[in-house]
Amino acid sequence: MSHIQSDIAEDFINKGKFNVDIPGPLHVPIRDLKVKRDKKLKLILTTTSTTNSSSSAIDHPPGTVRINNDALYLTSISGSKVKINAIQPFTNTISTDSNGTTIRTELSEIGSIEATIGDVDSGKYLIEWLENVDDGYYMWPESVETITNDHILVSIGLEPHNLKIQEELFSQGLRRSSVFLSIDGHQLHLVSSDEDPKSMGVKSGYIVYLEIPSSEIRKKIRNCLSFILGRPLIETGHSIFNQEWQLISFQSISAYSIKGAAFSIYSSPPTPLGKNYQGEIDSSIINRLVNSIYTNYDKYKFGHLSWVYWHAVCAPIHIAAVHFGACIESLQKSYIENHGKVFSTSLIESKKWKRFRQEILQALSSLELNEVEKTVLENKIKALNQTPQSILTKRFLSSLDMNFSKAEKDAWQQRNNAAHGNEIENGSEIQLIRELKILQVIFHRVLLKIVGGGEYYIDYHSIGFPIKSLSKSIDTNI
Repeated sequence: MSHIQSDIAEDFINKGKFNVDIPGPLHVPIRDLKVKRDKKLKLILTTTSTTNSSSSAIDHPPGTVRINNDALYLTSISGSKVKINAIQPFTNTISTDSNGTTIRTELSEIGSIEATIGDVDSGKYLIEWLENVDDGYYMWPESVETITNDHILVSIGLEPHNLKIQEELFSQGLRRSSVFLSIDGHQLHLVSSDEDPKSMGVKSGYIVYLEIPSSEIRKKIRNCLSFILGRPLIETGHSIFNQEWQLISFQSISAYSIKGAAFSIYSSPPTPLGKNYQGEIDSSIINRLVNSIYTNYDKYKFGHLSWVYWHAVCAPIHIAAVHFGACIESLQKSYIENHGKVFSTSLIESKKWKRFRQEILQALSSLELNEVEKTVLENKIKALNQTPQSILTKRFLSSLDMNFSKAEKDAWQQRNNAAHGNEIENGSEIQLIRELKILQVIFHRVLLKIVGGGEYYIDYHSIGFPIKSLSKSIDTNI
């Protein structure tokens, strides 16, 4: 079995022989089971049993919201342990085969497959399997060489970080498709591999870790890389190996790709990743950029920002402005929390407000109002000194030495139009798309400025995608 194989679960489960220890919600006795990943990257489990088989599944009423903890436990004839998690049956059919045997076929969506094959304490390397790594945009700095003889030697990267993996017979060739990264002391190779039909024509890939990092650390690194590369890296699982590159465990997961929208976007790195060419990746530049975000990850809640940002990129144009606005406002909030009162968040200064508030409350008490009316007006008065978001954002950008151009101010207004469901006028669609690009670029500029991610950004609003200084706004005239 090849090490460089992402969907190892299909071969491992479909070609293996297992005893069922705990059937979970499935009909038993189980005669056969197969696993397949569909084009939406969901794992589908197919099981067969006799027509008189039974299930202990709880019948949840329609509309029930729950965390699915139902699991199937298996043991292979070689002693490997497998747990199939979050089993949700969705089809149950009875059919008769060509021999006249009647069988029940049950299809279930599953959350993940976990397999323990060897000594878990002997883990040395971890490969995280990814989809959506590249759409052909990038020129990678380091090579992946495959040498075929009596065995295969896969050589990744350059010295002194070169990594060699001994493989079974598979293929041979040499291509530039990797980059070595050292992120907060974690050493890894990011590799772009061949196109995968399951990910709609874009290239899959993997990360080889020279250690066994936690899932939390891997998620942080994956989110940072996604933003810098300008496309969401979709995790489909991981495999763990010992010093001799023997597989000791793996996990395959039903991946989330924003309903496939993640595969339809173009790579849009926020800043140049190379020194000479569009699409070039320079190892020193990408290392610095990823580390700048990773170091500030928790401070600015980048996990949340990443989730909102990619849904904004993949959102329909009539609502995307709301998501981009949420990105900017969330980052703004975290910035204020971490920098004290770098600028006033009140509309007018405290002494003037207190005097004004006292006078207006006195005037209110002189009116003949019922309790409901009085309470509503008092609450409105208390909120009068809250600075409108447009002014707060202007102060925020000014504190970063960043200003809005007219084009950017007009784009910011689209956030309100989308949030209030304002109709898109016929003929204004092109302008709306351009304004969404501006909002995306504003977020790029602000985040890069805050985390110290360089001095330049790529202006995706202007023709030719010029490279500009972070402090320079997008031109009003295109």
